[in-house]
Amino acid sequence: MAAFTAGPLVAQQKNQPAETPKLTETIDVRVIGVDVVVTDKKGNSVTGLTRDDFQVFENGIEKPISNFYEIEGKTAAQAVTVPAPGAPAAPLPPKAEINEQLRRRIILYIDNLSMAPFNRNRVFKQMKDFVKDAMRPGDEAMVATYNRSLKVRAPFTRDPIQIQQTLDAIAGESALGLANRSEFKDVSGRIKDATSYDDALSNARSYAQSVEHDLRQSVESINGLLTTLAGVEGKKIVVLATEGFQIQPGREAFTLIDEVAREKNWQSSSMLEAMTYNTNPLIESIAKTANANGITIYPIHAGGLAAGSEGMTADNQQATSYNVTSAALSNTTESLQLMAELTGGLVTARTNNFAGAFKNIIRDLDSYYSLGYRAGTERVDRQRALEVRVKNRNLIVRNRQTFVEKSTFQEMSDRVIANLLYKTKANDLGIRVKVNSPIPADELFKVPVEIHIPIDNLTLIQQGEAYMGGFSIYVVVGNKDGDMSDVARKSHQITIPVTDFTRSKGKYYTYTLDLMCERGLNKISVGVVDDVSNTSGFDKQQVIAQDLR
Repeated sequence: MAAFTAGPLVAQQKNQPAETPKLTETIDVRVIGVDVVVTDKKGNSVTGLTRDDFQVFENGIEKPISNFYEIEGKTAAQAVTVPAPGAPAAPLPPKAEINEQLRRRIILYIDNLSMAPFNRNRVFKQMKDFVKDAMRPGDEAMVATYNRSLKVRAPFTRDPIQIQQTLDAIAGESALGLANRSEFKDVSGRIKDATSYDDALSNARSYAQSVEHDLRQSVESINGLLTTLAGVEGKKIVVLATEGFQIQPGREAFTLIDEVAREKNWQSSSMLEAMTYNTNPLIESIAKTANANGITIYPIHAGGLAAGSEGMTADNQQATSYNVTSAALSNTTESLQLMAELTGGLVTARTNNFAGAFKNIIRDLDSYYSLGYRAGTERVDRQRALEVRVKNRNLIVRNRQTFVEKSTFQEMSDRVIANLLYKTKANDLGIRVKVNSPIPADELFKVPVEIHIPIDNLTLIQQGEAYMGGFSIYVVVGNKDGDMSDVARKSHQITIPVTDFTRSKGKYYTYTLDLMCERGLNKISVGVVDDVSNTSGFDKQQVIAQDLR
């Protein structure tokens, strides 16, 4: 928890009103951006389209496109902005802003829980080439693995060799995919040896519940990672290497019961039973989380052409039927297709051509269109449907299908967390954080923190005999184990008499607060947003909390 206390403030009146009066104007021009990939029916990139070739719909209502540019390789072409009705001509997007959006963040997510080592390492061979070919100056990549717990094996780095070396290290490790295959073999044997339909059904249910439990943990893990990326700048993609994420846990087991029932003359309703295990909402939650945070997912089914058939035997002599192996394959590929479709990515499944899959991802990264439209006045954390159409119906367009126009609180919370976990240069306000010596307080330590905000960077509005403004501070603390506090927020008013305003130029507004931290190494991330202009700034420091008395 962050405990706030206000300290001496430069150019602040001694007696301030208890509440901030409503300001007469605010500056809050927001543009909803969406990246769009356009191909022909053969999958070739289509370039040279203009703003007039596209239509954007939010919740079924067409929105005028206010921002547009085409990405070709390392450059942005045809940059266009359109002013709001009655407004002066809009300037082109700043070159620095476009360049920042062209930086790519590539997240390699390795689902070790579901993959067999051989299949995983076969994908790694092409993944290493992908990292070398895709990363260009300014791009960053990271590697995360899941094996019943999430581990960031390589944090964001601009060094492709480090990523390749990390993949080599993971390739030498075990994975739980073989254990999952062994579990199904055991269940298959029990179903075939069952003396009654109820006995067989009981085994299938237990298996489905086990799979569903693992899936929920996997979904929680990947959603957690995607959420931390919300405040990371640039174009973000996740390459998801997996053989899991069953959309209907236990489908193959219930399919097997249906076959065994015909052999043993049982009355079977196993496929109706299978329908009660539906994790479609869980799979959709991954896509929704990705879309809310501007992330495109490219799932790769590591099983390739042999997916669904490997290890699918009840014993060494009798192979499982095609119907069962087909059910097992569709059970995992349907979910991956859904993730890709909802986020504007591409799925790779039922093929061993992983080199081609990564080539397609590079094509998407190097050729797309960035469209934007002005947001409405309402700014709430609500999901909205997003559709982009091209007027040439012979072309295929891919883009994220939902988005969340986040409230200021949620957006700042996301960004202050990202600032804690990842490197960022987002500091338009130019704030600086100073951490003073920790003070023991029972089992915790009180850490005095000073936040310095350049007054010249704040937007102040004259109201009578004073200039008025305000800012909100967001703070999160992380400990040595990677645990984080909740994001704490405190809003503060600024009042500067007109007679003092000239003298405040070039000075800093200092805000002090006390944070309660655990013993040992802690990282402190601070975000400040100007309540008038919505300009923000971020800084972070680390402190070692220990008793030096």
